[in-house]
Amino acid sequence: MTTRNLAVLALVAALGWSAPARAADEPKLPDVKAFDKLVIDTLRAVHNKGADLYNEGKDFAGAYRVYQGALLTVRPLLAHRPDAQKIIDTGLDDAEKEADVSRKAFLLHGTIEGVRKNLKIAINDTKPAPPVKKPEEKAPDEPKKTDPPMKKAEEPAKKAEEPKPAPRPVAPPPKEVKPK
Repeated sequence: MTTRNLAVLALVAALGWSAPARAADEPKLPDVKAFDKLVIDTLRAVHNKGADLYNEGKDFAGAYRVYQGALLTVRPLLAHRPDAQKIIDTGLDDAEKEADVSRKAFLLHGTIEGVRKNLKIAINDTKPAPPVKKPEEKAPDEPKKTDPPMKKAEEPAKKAEEPKPAPRPVAPPPKEVKPK
């Protein structure tokens, strides 16, 4: 056997034996709602860090880069949310056109808030479709006016949500002082 034949045989053997093992090791994708919630929480942390840089440290360039890096990072992870990707693209493009770095940071701050809002709406709008009635089923008889009102089924107790901290306000960009 030549070296070439041995290499082909080794490749075939490796692919043939490892394919079933690879299929079993495939990672399972997370629940979309849980994933979106994770992105919302991450962007909140980024927003707060950038707001601290912007407001307390007056580090406008640092805030801009924190916001820009976060948006560039989460954009490909939101392929299942094209509206959120569009918000990110528009925000990044608008910020790129600005000359003042404090304005750039302020625009990306708004972009992060827009993405978070979009994801929250998407999470809340995702409801299971109502069951479709089969044609042979009859609708229940209308209740008589003398019947007592029907009680709604008890909903499972909702677990208490942690109080959400109020978003930190971001100061508007500083105004230029023109010499007189």
